[in-house]
Amino acid sequence: MNCSRVREIIFLYTDNELGEELLVSVQEHVVVCPQCARRIDYTRRLLTVVRKGCTRTRAPESLRKRILTSLRHPEVEWEG
Repeated sequence: MNCSRVREIIFLYTDNELGEELLVSVQEHVVVCPQCARRIDYTRRLLTVVRKGCTRTRAPESLRKRILTSLRHPEVEWEG
C-alpha cells in the first residue's frame, strides 16, 4: 500500500466499505505513515461534521405530487 492508493480509497476506508485484504493493507500502511494517519483522521472528522449538519426532511406533498405526476410511469399512481 502507498500514500497515493490510500488517498484513492480513503472514503471507502472511513465508511468501513473495504474488503478484508485492503483494510489490512491500509491499517498496516497507516502505522508507518503519519501523514496518511492524519489524512484519515481529518477525513473522519470532516465526515462527522457533514453528517451532523445534514438533515433529512420530507418533501411537501405538492412537490411530491408534481414529481410523481411528471414521471407518468404506468406503475406509479397518485392517491391524493
